[in-house]
Amino acid sequence: MTGAVGHKRVSKDFIENYRLPFPKSMTEQKAIVAKLDALSEQTKKLGNIYNRKLANLEELKKSILKKAFSGEL
Repeated sequence: MTGAVGHKRVSKDFIENYRLPFPKSMTEQKAIVAKLDALSEQTKKLGNIYNRKLANLEELKKSILKKAFSGEL
């Protein structure tokens, strides 16, 4: 047994001989790639939305604190 990061108990033989199934049809492979590309794009968009919301919340926090300390609340 060799390895690191949690693989110490998996034999080298097992890893070398493990069969990873994949679709043989090029059409099916391309469909999977297209789906993964779409999911990746959607993930990036959601990440951008999340970051914008965080920035907006930070601005709101600063605004509320400013008003609170100036006696406007």
